Amino acid sequence: MDIRTYAGFVTAAELSNITSAAQRLNITQSALSRQIRSLEDSLGLRLFEKSGRNIRLTAAGEALLTRINGVLAADRDLRTFAGDLAREQSGLLKIGACSQLIERYLPTFLRDWRAANAGIDVRLEDGGGPELAEKLQNGSIHLTISSMPSAPIEPFETVRLGELAFIAVATPDLLPDTGGPIEISDLLESPILTLNRRHASREVFDAACRLSGAVPRIVLEGTSPHTLFALAEGGNGVAVVPSSARISNRSLVSRPITLRGELVLFDICAMWDSRTPLPAYGRRFVEALRSHIMAEEGKAAASSGTARGHLHIV
Repeated sequence: MDIRTYAGFVTAAELSNITSAAQRLNITQSALSRQIRSLEDSLGLRLFEKSGRNIRLTAAGEALLTRINGVLAADRDLRTFAGDLAREQSGLLKIGACSQLIERYLPTFLRDWRAANAGIDVRLEDGGGPELAEKLQNGSIHLTISSMPSAPIEPFETVRLGELAFIAVATPDLLPDTGGPIEISDLLESPILTLNRRHASREVFDAACRLSGAVPRIVLEGTSPHTLFALAEGGNGVAVVPSSARISNRSLVSRPITLRGELVLFDICAMWDSRTPLPAYGRRFVEALRSHIMAEEGKAAASSGTARGHLHIV
């Protein structure tokens, strides 16, 4: 069956009107009607029925719509992959990520990946979770690297890259340097400096606070961990940030945060719009980054030499 026949069926289903669908597809109304009849004959099913001046899907048509959309998505994926091969896998990859993930994982990884994939122009954009999801939706970026959303977002596809913990950062008078973690209920006795809700990780911290039964006294909601660290250095509170954040000031104490004795963890992921298949070089980037992050996690676990319960909050 010609892929254009499937596209005609989906367009007619979306617009509920043969004339409008034909105009969108830039074909005649009679040509689209023939395509639909051909598909119905081939499947032995009636896919549409009259509804006034318009049409609507039959029960069989409704049942087949998702499957046929899948065929179209597979065709787009195949053509994208073939295009990559035809262009010798050259192209543009626009990636959105929050600042701390860029700082933590991308400096050396991106340098090495670019060297191994010289034909790919990689461009980064710093932003928060909800903001990046919107840009993904409108097509201004190809993929995001961020906290895993608490619930699936249609029509986005996700690949888990690794996990992060939360750390408390402050001067020794507010956060004694015991070398061990701090329970979140004890932490919340101090003023809190936290990232704002543009950061997807903030949702996880808020959930952990609710589970602890304590209410944080937040004195700053910032856009960058470095702003939180500057205020923490001045003794204004305890900064709560993902463990990906880099701490350059050696006068500050850093301790992991636990809830009921277990580390508070959340997943990070790569995410893209499944309606626009990621180019083959984009998938290579995601898989290579996943391997890089997992290797770093393995080194960190080996160097710590400790085993502790993990509490994932989503």
